[in-house]
Amino acid sequence: MINPLLALTSAVLAFLIIGLLIWPARGFIARSRKARKNRSKILMEDALKYLFDCEQQGKVCTAKMLAEVLNITAEQSEQVVLRLSDLGLVRTEGDIVHLNEEGRTYALRVIRIHRLWERYLAEETGIPEQKWHDEAEIQEHRLTIEEANELSRQMGYPRYDPHGDPIPTRSGDLPAAMGRLLNEFSKGDVIRVLHIEDEPTDIYTEIISKGITLDSQLEILKKSEETLHVLTNGIAHSLSFNQAANISGALSAAKREVEVKYPPLSTLKSGEKGEVIRISRFCRGSQRRRLMDLGIVPGTEITMELASASGDPKAYKIRGAVIALRKEQADLIDIKPLKKAV
Repeated sequence: MINPLLALTSAVLAFLIIGLLIWPARGFIARSRKARKNRSKILMEDALKYLFDCEQQGKVCTAKMLAEVLNITAEQSEQVVLRLSDLGLVRTEGDIVHLNEEGRTYALRVIRIHRLWERYLAEETGIPEQKWHDEAEIQEHRLTIEEANELSRQMGYPRYDPHGDPIPTRSGDLPAAMGRLLNEFSKGDVIRVLHIEDEPTDIYTEIISKGITLDSQLEILKKSEETLHVLTNGIAHSLSFNQAANISGALSAAKREVEVKYPPLSTLKSGEKGEVIRISRFCRGSQRRRLMDLGIVPGTEITMELASASGDPKAYKIRGAVIALRKEQADLIDIKPLKKAV
């Protein structure tokens, strides 16, 4: 004899399992379909971006090259190209894939979203700059172009991203790239950095770890076939050929503190004074605005008053007010030491 309670429980469980599988929009099958659709969209948009990059560099692109860049199989790459072709976004000539005008417009929309989001991360958040690109890679496939246009309006219609790359306009125009590659300059030239390529990430991280950022000034001390020796903020650095090839700039009208290295605020001892020279370029967005709101701007005198029991944070007298700053914040403020306060 069948146990009625057991039968009812089994029926309820079966109903729940079936519901989880086929529930509209939220069921496993629906979510799986949505995930596949999103994956297909991401692959197509990444392919369009790569094709646009090849076009800008005057290179040809094939389905095989797309497979390597997108990290997919040759068969999957061919399916992506076929789908893009069906949508009228690309055309093929043998193995070579070309963007159509519609594909170029689509690629510029994706690039616009990516670069606007990087600018937003740089100006409005405290996310480390090594993560800007990866975060923007995610958002470029999520944000609508309408949301990107509104973001642009809120930020005052920026023309360049935080790496110096031009941001495509709303109408699809691309401002001209600025500067020449660092390798093209000569010994003794003083260069203002206008662009740092953020891919590959490991090379970008190596560059910024040397204190080289957008708008930095570099003096070329020595050149060889494999290495470029530069001076910035009083510190000499060696750049490999690959690192130098990822930096673009223009001749500077004059040496601007390129040979001067100032100590950070954190080096002041109790009772010592310093005059603010600058806030580090690594300090951006809300963190930079907060320091400036506290009166920390070039020319401000700051006195180190006292340290906490652990030594961090320390209390500084700034424009008549005593403000606590952690070492990581004080390290971002360059000063010129003054006579010890009486």
